[in-house]
Amino acid sequence: MKKLASSKIINVIFSLLLALLLAAYVLSIKNYSNSNSSNSYSSLVPQKKATLTVPLTFQYNSDDYVIVGGSSSVSVNVQGSSALVTAAKNHNDITASADLRGLGAGQHTVNVALSGVNSSLTAAASPQTVTVTLAEKNSAKKNVQVNYDESKLANGYSVTDTSTDVKSVTVTGPKTNVDAVSYVGADVSLDKNTKANVTQSVKLTPYDKDGNVVQASLSQTKANVKLTVSQSQSSKKVSLEVQASAGTASDYEISFDPSSVTIYGTSDTLSSINSLPVSLDLSNILSKTTKSVTLDKPTGVDQLSDHKVSVTITPKSSSSSSSSSSSNKN
Repeated sequence: MKKLASSKIINVIFSLLLALLLAAYVLSIKNYSNSNSSNSYSSLVPQKKATLTVPLTFQYNSDDYVIVGGSSSVSVNVQGSSALVTAAKNHNDITASADLRGLGAGQHTVNVALSGVNSSLTAAASPQTVTVTLAEKNSAKKNVQVNYDESKLANGYSVTDTSTDVKSVTVTGPKTNVDAVSYVGADVSLDKNTKANVTQSVKLTPYDKDGNVVQASLSQTKANVKLTVSQSQSSKKVSLEVQASAGTASDYEISFDPSSVTIYGTSDTLSSINSLPVSLDLSNILSKTTKSVTLDKPTGVDQLSDHKVSVTITPKSSSSSSSSSSSNKN
C-alpha cells in the first residue's frame, strides 16, 4: 500500500516537470518566431542617415550675465526610417540647448541637450559639449553718430546737415566691451557722384575710438537718417561798379556804403565775377544826393552779404561852383 502511494507521488511530480518543460519549449519557439518576424519587418523598412543643423540656445541668468563666444548652432546626426529622416529634414523641429543656470562668471563646458526628436529616430548632437564664457552684464548710453563716405559725393558738393531719429542707444555686454564703445555709428551708404539729399534706414553698429566694431548688444539696431547734400559754397569780396541808366557817371562823384560786398556761390561761378553792377538814374540830380539802392544778384550767385547799399551822388559842376564862389568871396 505504501509502495503504491509512493509511486503515485513520483508520477505526479514527473508529470509536473514534463508540463513545465513543454511550456518552456512552446514559449521559446514563440519568442523565436516573433523575433524573426520583427527582424524580417525591420529589414524590409529602408534605413537612412542625415546630418541636420539646428539652433543652439543657452539657458542662463540673463539679468546678471551675458554670453561671450559659443556657437549659435550645432550639428545633429539622425538615423531611422527613410520617411522619418526625410520628414525631420523637411520639418526640422529639433532644437538644442545648453544649461548654464546656477553658474557664475567664467568659462564653462556644458552638455548639449536635444528636444523635438521623434521617438523612432536616434539622434546625437555634434559636438555633444560646448564651451562658453559667462561675463558680468553691464550697460551704458552712447551717442549715435552719422557716418558716410565723403569720396562718394560729386565734385563741388558737400553734406551741409545730418539728422537721425535716434540720438542715443543703450549698449549692453561685458563691462570691458561696453567701456570700449566710443560711439554708435549710423552708417549711410552713398552712390557714386551723389548730388541729391539722401534718406535711409540704416543699421546701428558700436565702434571703439579707432573705428573698430565692438561686440555688444544695442537697445535699437536701426535708425532713420537724412543727409542734406548741396553744392559747396565759396565766397568772394567784390567792388561796386556804377551803371548809369540815365545821365553820365563821369559828371558825378559817386560813393557807396559799404564800398564792397561779399558774394557766395561755387568757385567756378565766382571766378568770373570781379565787380557788381549798380544801376543808377543820374538824371535831374543837381545837388548832393544820398539814396538807397537794391542790388541785383548775378546769375549763379547763391547769396549776397548785403542786399542794399547807400549811394551818395555829388554833381561835379556843383562842387566846382561852390569852390569858385568861395574864392570870389575871399
